[in-house]
Amino acid sequence: MLTLSILKFNIRLIDCINHPKDLINRAIEIGLSGCSITDHEALCSHMIVNKYAKEIKEKYPDFTIALGNEIYLTDTRDKGQKYYHFILLAKDRLGYKGLCELSSTAWYNVYVDRRLERVPTLKNELKEIMKKYKGHIIATTACMGGELSTNLYGLALARKNQDKTMEMAYYNSAVEFINFCIDVFGKEDFYIECAPSTKPD
Repeated sequence: MLTLSILKFNIRLIDCINHPKDLINRAIEIGLSGCSITDHEALCSHMIVNKYAKEIKEKYPDFTIALGNEIYLTDTRDKGQKYYHFILLAKDRLGYKGLCELSSTAWYNVYVDRRLERVPTLKNELKEIMKKYKGHIIATTACMGGELSTNLYGLALARKNQDKTMEMAYYNSAVEFINFCIDVFGKEDFYIECAPSTKPD
């Protein structure tokens, strides 16, 4: 009798081709004082990064490597929704423990939506867990895939189309999100990301 064994695995979307060591080396080469490693909802590269940081410490004692996580931040675990990007960076050992707890919570609740494993962190989970780690984790609004950027882009399009109703809706959503972030992280540890780009949006 012939038995066919099928290995089930999930190939996650790859939106970066940098290897951690190469990224660190390039940051040093162009004269940066540090860099951060933020894979999408994964902390697995941090083992390699920590090992490499020890290797280069003597040659580059002032170069800082931050460990982080680009999470997916949502209100619910409903299927079919947009999974907003959001970046968290550990400031210290306690902050890293917080990253681990948040990531574990997300992966504990993993589900499949549109043929991909989805591991969002809910806003209410972020708020509750951050009570233990406030002051130890930095947050940034992330790229165009983030909730703030999405709302601001929608606001700009609504303004261009002279749609006052949608403009106000996007504006209110952006303000609500910023207030949520300041409440959870405090003014000192919440940042709005502004990245240069050649794309018009």
